[in-house]
Amino acid sequence: MQLKIKTLVNFNFNKTTGAAFKSNFAQSLEDLAKAAKKIVKKTFTTQRDIDGKKFASSTSAYLNMKHKFNQNKIKSNKIMTDTGTLKKSIEHHTSQDLLESVVGTPLGKYEKHLEDNISGIIRDKSVYKGYRGDFAPIPQRKFFFTSDEEAMEKLKPNIDKAVDDFFEEFIKNLSTSM
Repeated sequence: MQLKIKTLVNFNFNKTTGAAFKSNFAQSLEDLAKAAKKIVKKTFTTQRDIDGKKFASSTSAYLNMKHKFNQNKIKSNKIMTDTGTLKKSIEHHTSQDLLESVVGTPLGKYEKHLEDNISGIIRDKSVYKGYRGDFAPIPQRKFFFTSDEEAMEKLKPNIDKAVDDFFEEFIKNLSTSM
């Protein structure tokens, strides 16, 4: 006598595809965007770039000019936060349809702070790389990521967590029936 048992397992992928999949994936992207925005916003409060280096101080000529022309607008003497315009402009957006997340500012006039095309700028007995400003060389003040590789490196712990959370939710939504 022989007994044959046949077990069939049907995986139900309904909750892991389509809108549910996009929603799960978009949530992971949203978490990464929030983490990136937090890193960028931290540079303004700590006065250190995303690598942890202290922002180079402004020249006395710049400070005098700034106070002369912007007396009513200045809210802080911190570097790159005179009016708060740049800090407030950094936003994030996640698109569930396009499955993408964007962090940044629409204010392109600050992009030069990320450049380091000249060197030898002296501030506070230190030498910095930077760019040629309207009136003088300005040290680089890296408030944002300058490459995708750098962003990946800085966000690695967050990326690992987002991937783990995504797969945990994916497996939770995967149902079987026997």
